[in-house]
Amino acid sequence: MGMLDRIKKKQLLGFKEFVQNMETTAGPKRVQIFMAGVLEDPIYMDWVMKNIRGFSDVLKLPSEEIEKVLMGQEQLMQLFAKSILKENLDPLDLLPRLGGKLKDELSYLGQVSDQEIDSAKAYILKITRKFQMEELILGFDWKLPPQDVFFNKTHRDGPDKIHFDNGILAAEGEYLKAKRVGLWKHYYDSGRLLAEGEYLDGLKVGEWSFYFGNGELKSQGKYLQDQKHGLWKEWDRFGNVVEYKYREGVKVNS
Repeated sequence: MGMLDRIKKKQLLGFKEFVQNMETTAGPKRVQIFMAGVLEDPIYMDWVMKNIRGFSDVLKLPSEEIEKVLMGQEQLMQLFAKSILKENLDPLDLLPRLGGKLKDELSYLGQVSDQEIDSAKAYILKITRKFQMEELILGFDWKLPPQDVFFNKTHRDGPDKIHFDNGILAAEGEYLKAKRVGLWKHYYDSGRLLAEGEYLDGLKVGEWSFYFGNGELKSQGKYLQDQKHGLWKEWDRFGNVVEYKYREGVKVNS
């Protein structure tokens, strides 16, 4: 069973939970989840990405809604202060009722790393989304997919193509007994190549290559039974390469 199969069974609730988990997941892990999801079902992931907004969405809420989240929560106020430390915002304009308290919290902050700021933003966003899900504050403006996105389609044997809603090709390859086989190519919604490699009985096998949105090589290595295996090379956007070894999908050195 794929990662998204379990999520799809919960339909709208699972979709919303997945979006909010993606919003608050750290960079490398988020990329890993995105890559696994987009290979499994690019249409579902396209709808997920339409809904991911991040911490900036919190600051767009009316001040009284933000204050409901922070009211009486000392720890949240401290984290919120870290979150806006580099935002160049007037605490009194942002939170009329709690601006004085927020100003004090900002004055107490010493040296704060970018990682601490990112962690604070993620936590504040997570709590805000919880309030929205429980309808305690103004709701999130969802862009919800049609119902058929939650159900896996039955594929006929032979060549097939999957398209995004805008008509751009998302993936192409072949099915045998309703499972992917042979060479498959996956694409960004810009039309550029995202990944290419072989499937056997629905599982990734052999050598695979992944690409940045600009077409440059991002990573390359082999899969064994849908798990990264052996030596993998990863490139950054400047062309520098790092090598990793995997055993049964788990990184064993760096």
